[in-house]
Amino acid sequence: MRRLRILLKYAHPEVTHKLAHIAMKYLTPTHDLSEPHVETELLGIKFRCPVGVGAGIDKNGDLIRTFQATGAGFHVIGSVLLRRREGNPHPRLYRYPERLAMINAMGLPSKGVKYVLQNINKINIKTNLIVNIAGFDIGEFVSLCKIFDKVDKVKVIELNISCPQYRGIDLHEPDLLEKLLTMVREVTSKPLLVKIRPRNIDIRKIVHICESFKNVGLTISNSFPVKASFLSSGIGGVSGLPLYKLVCKLIKLVRDISDIDVVACGGVFTSRQVIELMKMFKVSLVQVVTAIAYEGPFAIMRIVRDLESQYQ
Repeated sequence: MRRLRILLKYAHPEVTHKLAHIAMKYLTPTHDLSEPHVETELLGIKFRCPVGVGAGIDKNGDLIRTFQATGAGFHVIGSVLLRRREGNPHPRLYRYPERLAMINAMGLPSKGVKYVLQNINKINIKTNLIVNIAGFDIGEFVSLCKIFDKVDKVKVIELNISCPQYRGIDLHEPDLLEKLLTMVREVTSKPLLVKIRPRNIDIRKIVHICESFKNVGLTISNSFPVKASFLSSGIGGVSGLPLYKLVCKLIKLVRDISDIDVVACGGVFTSRQVIELMKMFKVSLVQVVTAIAYEGPFAIMRIVRDLESQYQ
């Protein structure tokens, strides 16, 4: 296992991305879900543990069974698209192991909603399932919400309005965000999360709009875009430890004006960070992404184990 972790951390990112998914699919960790846990609540739903898998790790629902066995309190699939999409050509990933950071320009690859539904339907899901959806216009978001509204296993829908691949449409704009939420609420009453980017947004207006709708929270945040000439698209999103302070700063701005439900995402590698986010910033859940990219499912197991030991 130690050799696998070293390989996942230091090998070429395109290779380790594939190896990690193979390992996570066939090497099933074990975790006794009856062990002591840290219960929390988001948008009226109870979660046995605040730590879970964030969007980007399991884009199509292939890894639900593996992560259920890690003790994760929830599992996010996505981003899910209406139709199959290959994403950007290679190279589209770059790692900075010494900084525990990554730049990715995956380009929203997806096997499409039909494939995801097949995976959800065939698995006995024991954890809270969240689907992160993306679309290139408001109509695509609405169509996906209408589909997942009928899927009982899906407890929360996360609207990814912050992907750097979106060009020509910015759903952070107040009028467009209000239109999006209005149209989505016409097709589903399920709890919603709006996943925002960490920079160049009017957070006060975004919070005000989200609060004007029932059962809507925020996921803070997606990666922040940077120019990356070494990637095929020329632009990528930075994730990992460098994002953590930015996420904390943005959540603090939200907490200064609102008690809206918040899910933290960005640069979380330790249980200490989880406790800080919960106690200082009153977040409901914490999504883990880049730590999993470096350690595989062992990252979730380690964080959950450490967290539970501190709450016993």
